[in-house]
Parts: sequence; C-alpha cells; structure tokens
Amino acid sequence: MEIYLKIVFVSLFSLILYIYAGYPLVLLIAGLFKRKSKTKDEYDLPSVALIISVHNENRIIRDKIENSLQLDYPQDKLRIVVVSDGSDDGTVDIIREYTARNVVLKAFEKRSGKSAALNRAVVGLEDDIVVFSDANAFYRKDAIRKLARNFKDPDIGCVVGNLTYIDSESNVGKGESLYWRYEAFLNRLESRIKSVLVGTGTIFAIRRELYHPVCADVANDFQIPADIASRGFGVVYEREAVATEKVSTLFTEEFERKYRIIIRGLTGFNYLRKNSCGKGRILQFISRKLLRWWIGPILPVIFAVNFFLANEPLFLSLFMLQTLFYLLALIGFITGGKPKQSKIFYIPFYFVMVNLAAVFAIVTYISGKRFSVWDKAETTRNINVSHFQGHGLEIVSNKDSSLPLPDEKWRNKFEKIT
Repeated sequence: MEIYLKIVFVSLFSLILYIYAGYPLVLLIAGLFKRKSKTKDEYDLPSVALIISVHNENRIIRDKIENSLQLDYPQDKLRIVVVSDGSDDGTVDIIREYTARNVVLKAFEKRSGKSAALNRAVVGLEDDIVVFSDANAFYRKDAIRKLARNFKDPDIGCVVGNLTYIDSESNVGKGESLYWRYEAFLNRLESRIKSVLVGTGTIFAIRRELYHPVCADVANDFQIPADIASRGFGVVYEREAVATEKVSTLFTEEFERKYRIIIRGLTGFNYLRKNSCGKGRILQFISRKLLRWWIGPILPVIFAVNFFLANEPLFLSLFMLQTLFYLLALIGFITGGKPKQSKIFYIPFYFVMVNLAAVFAIVTYISGKRFSVWDKAETTRNINVSHFQGHGLEIVSNKDSSLPLPDEKWRNKFEKIT
C-alpha cells in the first residue's frame, strides 16, 4: 500500500513541477528552433479602431477617453469606438460629449454581455486593425503604435499587449501583480513560436478581416486568438505596448473574478477541442491553463497522501513544509490589509486563494452553470491621483482625470521577471 501512496505523491508533485517549470522549459527549447520575427518599424502605420467596452463606467470613462485621445498615433488613422453594453448610469451621456473629437459611440440599450456587444460593434468597421480595451485600462502614449508595427509581418494576425498593475498594499493586489509578471514571462516564451495562447482583454489587437463572432460564454480574449491561430496566422506578444490597471484589493472581488475566469476558461477549452484549433494549441492550453486549474483539487490529495507517509523522515519533512505553507497562507489572509506585507505571507495566501477558487469553479462548471455577463471589480474603478503618487508614474491630467502612464524606470521594474 505504501508504495502506491509514494507513486501517487511523486506523480502529483511532478505534475505541479511540470506546470510551473517544465512547460516554460519546453517553450524555451521550442523557441530555439524558430526564426525570429522580421524587423519591426513604425512607418506607414495601418488604420486602427480602438474598441473600448463599457458597462456603467461613469466613474472612469472620461479618464479613459482622455487617455485614448492623447495616444501617439496619427489622428487620421485612429478611431476610438466606445461600445456601451446596456449602461444606465450616465456613461453614455459622458461619451456623447466626445463625439465631436473622433470618438464613435455605439450604445446598446439591452445588456447582453461583452462578447455580444463586440460582435455588434465590429460590424461596419473598415479599419485595418482592431484593438480591444476596457474602461479601466490606461495606455502608455505609444501603446497603439507598438501594437500596430507587428502587423508589418503578413504572417501575424494577433498581437497581445503587456498589462501591468499599480501595486496595492493588500495581499490580493500584490499576489495578482506577481501572477501577471509570471503570465508575461509565459507570453514572451510563447511569442517566440508565434503562438501566444490567450490575449490580454485590456490590450490586444487583430487584423480586422480575421474577426469572427465570439460566443457569449467564452472569453473573447481567449476565443479570438484561438480562431486566428487556427487559420494559420501567428499570435505574438508585444512587451512595449503597455497598459496599466489598478489592481483589485478585496479578497471577495478577486476570488469571484478568478472563479468566473476559470469557468469561462473551461468552456473555452471545449470550444478549442470542437473547432479544429490544432493539437499544438490544445496541448498549450492543457499545459498552461487546464492542468494549473486542477492544482486546486490536487493539493488536498497531496497533503493527505503525505500525511500517511509521514513515518519516513523525508516525507515527514515535506509534510511539515506543507503545513507551514498553509499556516503562512492563513496568516496572510488574516493580515492581508497591512502595508509592506512580506512575500512569505502574501505568496502562500494568493496561491491558496486562486486554487480554492479553481475548486469552486470546477464544481460549478460540472453542474452546468455558465456566465455570459461579466461583473467588474468595483475597487479597480476607484482611481484618483493618490493611487499613483510614489509609483514613478506620469499623471496625464485633464479637468477630472488621473491617468497612469508608466515611465521607463517603472516599466523595467514591472517587467524585470520577463
């Protein structure tokens, strides 16, 4: 019996090692055999439609539009399209104030979800490139230019931008920032083989003619790159196209967000399997997403098996390390709001929180529940100048605005892991 327990323990532990270390190593090796992309220049840029999806964003939409109007891109080649999905809080009235400044409003009275709104918004566009964004994501001035230059390569169909977060004092916020730095690292590795798995919903671009209507219960930033890759076009990552968001600060918000993301991701996996997106991307999805989501159910199994093997010194040490890890996570949860929290607390806390959300999401998915409408994290909309002071960020101000644009020093700090 003991030998079987050891096999289970070693197998599951090895699986976790593969997810976090083995998959990046596979990508690194695969990238060595791929030719580098052609030299990118920023001359003769294509026309661009920047689509901003909103639902009840009256607190932040003015700042977002002002940020978009200040982008460094030829005015005759950039059109800002704001898509309102059933907003009823005055958001539409604010957008209308900007229609004389090359801002197009597409307002839909009935809320049908972001994917449905995008499907209707893209109809009639004639621009070469479509960039997708959200109301709470503020672009560095050259972000669109950096995205667009990649399309000089005719083999590229989708370009994923670089999302960075304003640091938060909460454990939730610091954990999410660290998570996104790891995601950016994977994006860079996948970009070497021109097969970035998922877009960043707040900043990614595609060739307009490659747009295919997206399903209501599949995340658009997953389905769109998958569709484009299935037609033989490359999907790459542009590190210099930077968007900045304020990170969520509440446990309940972030837990709910991860829970919904995973449910939509599992739905997306079914879409991937049924729509001939290629074995390579299916294997990518399993390695990067699906297996990671199953760590949640795996962790209690590893802990229980380790308990029954604790009569041996090696396994006793491992059991004690696991117990310590979960105690640190509990301390991180209890003291989550304190400033300058050590990584020794917030990393275990965030890891456990994400995997607990995965367990709930898997159970919900199996029960048949799906989500087509997305509820935003309210604390990410609480933006004012004080949030950015001391972060080395330039504040682009208008009458009421407070728009974060990372400078070179902080851009490097955000990206140092990649």
